[in-house]
Amino acid sequence: MNHLILAVAGHVDHGKTALVKALTGTDTDTLAEEKRRGLTIEPGFAVLPLPGGGWADLVDVPGHEKFIRNMLSGAAGADGVLLTVDAGEGIMPQTREHLALCSLLGMERGIVAITKADLADEIRLTQVKEAVSALTAGTFLEAAPIIPVSAKTGLGLDELRTAIAALPARKQNTDFPFRLEVDRLFSLQGRGTVAAGTVSAGQVSPGDVLALYPGHGTVRVRELQRHGVGAERLETGDRAALLLAGDDDFLRKGCTLAAPGSMVLTDRVDVELTLLADAPFSVKHGAQLHLHHGAAALLCRCVFFDRTELLPGETCFAQLRLSTPMAARMGDRFVVRFFSPVATVGGGVLLDLSPHHKKKDPGLADRLSALASPDPLRRMEAALEGQAAPQAPEALAMAAGLSPAEGQAALDTLSGTGKAVPLDGFWLSAAAIEKLEHRAMELLDGWHAARPLEPGMAAQALCSRLLPDHGDLFEALLTELEKRGILRRRNSLVFRPGFRPRYTPELAQIRDKLEVLYRRAGLEAPEDATVEDAFGPDAPACRQVVAAMTRQGTLVPLGEGCRIHRRPLGQARTLLLELFQASPTLTLARFRDAAGISRRYALLLLEHWDREGLTRREGNYRVLLDRNM
Repeated sequence: MNHLILAVAGHVDHGKTALVKALTGTDTDTLAEEKRRGLTIEPGFAVLPLPGGGWADLVDVPGHEKFIRNMLSGAAGADGVLLTVDAGEGIMPQTREHLALCSLLGMERGIVAITKADLADEIRLTQVKEAVSALTAGTFLEAAPIIPVSAKTGLGLDELRTAIAALPARKQNTDFPFRLEVDRLFSLQGRGTVAAGTVSAGQVSPGDVLALYPGHGTVRVRELQRHGVGAERLETGDRAALLLAGDDDFLRKGCTLAAPGSMVLTDRVDVELTLLADAPFSVKHGAQLHLHHGAAALLCRCVFFDRTELLPGETCFAQLRLSTPMAARMGDRFVVRFFSPVATVGGGVLLDLSPHHKKKDPGLADRLSALASPDPLRRMEAALEGQAAPQAPEALAMAAGLSPAEGQAALDTLSGTGKAVPLDGFWLSAAAIEKLEHRAMELLDGWHAARPLEPGMAAQALCSRLLPDHGDLFEALLTELEKRGILRRRNSLVFRPGFRPRYTPELAQIRDKLEVLYRRAGLEAPEDATVEDAFGPDAPACRQVVAAMTRQGTLVPLGEGCRIHRRPLGQARTLLLELFQASPTLTLARFRDAAGISRRYALLLLEHWDREGLTRREGNYRVLLDRNM
């Protein structure tokens, strides 16, 4: 069943509203001011049943130049245009501007209706048709039907209905997350707020929770209507009315309702910008412009990367810096109008919604060209290259302007060619993983050079330096780096392949001095701080050697920051066992006197053997647990 949305556009007083009423029976001028002034101010909506089944939603957009903003709001979600041209007046300024705007919005289909044809003779109708053909040459309406009609007599209306029914239906976009730009808003007393607009992507059902963009909470869908009739589901292309519950204080015309997390809130965007060939002004670097995106309108400044001015008919990449954040998706169309005097100058496509490059980045033009490409693989590769940190596939699909399914398929293909690297459900570009490899090698080589005696760096510390915001990916990252031969793992440590702890000549000298120091100290184990003080400026190196000698078992920690050499410790243990041979219990004082040391060191030794399980304290005595330990 055919279903499409047509913007009914054209110059003011060219019979748009009358034509819609003649086709549908609906008067789309509903405001009192519209009735009084005889012109459309807000977009109006009517449903046209089509021959053979299906329907078209007709959006009657304002024709007066003062209401171009409202025209853009109404036309933003349309599939095509029904362009009206008055048979008497012919081509007028807003005829040209509306055609240009529809082209900038990406429309690809439409029809031209020559209105008030009953008031013109055949010669005049031929003249107007020729003028229309000249106007539409080279545009998406070049081959469009041109149909003379009369809302008053009914002339051509059946032919127009048939032509509308023959237009290709909208390509369904239900694989993308739900999205609707709010172009109408009203309250139902005692029931709640109703937001209306065109479903531009996805589908929605009662009970769904939607996010309100830009960035103001969530709402729940209570009821749905299509053409005034309740519905259990609405999808791409439907004119929808949503009865909402929840935090709707910030709901305004121009807002977006979308699946949570499916829009990017941004205050700057990289774009492909084209100026109309007949644009009345060029655009200079830094110029302030009016930006129209969906149903929203805001101010922006235009920053060029490779020029100081964009001339009519030219296309380039640029960055738009917005006066207020807007919610968008990659691939969205936009229109820009000159700041003053206000006039449409061009438009284009949003490419990168989170740019963080330098202005003179040498690879920027190639990357933006890839994002502007129709090839989904090129777009996904470019989206990956723009990310330094691992990204979820859904986020990458959004950045490439793809549905989640299309994005996953593109990632799988790129993975097969080595251009994308999976990391526990997240993805990195080959360039990004290569940077991580080099950074990991740099960190580990530096660690080994500064600490040649340590067996490795703490894996947690390395990963925290590589991916500080992705603790959940540490294990996957280590596995990938080990697979690539960048590091090896032992317990909680990582080290470079082939690395072995070693003594440099300088550290070997310190080791020999420590060996003498600790042996001379005997059972009166010195504190670490005292030992380090003895080495003065070599204290850091001393600390390394002490740690290495401890790992090797040459030194044994006793507690209270003291260490003892294993030889005097072994001699003390022999003495301990001899004392237990003489008596089944042992007091601290007896051991102290037998060893000839102070109470402090005697206690440190006994508590050390308690911890080892050799002895156990029972009141003021100790008993031997395992003589064979």
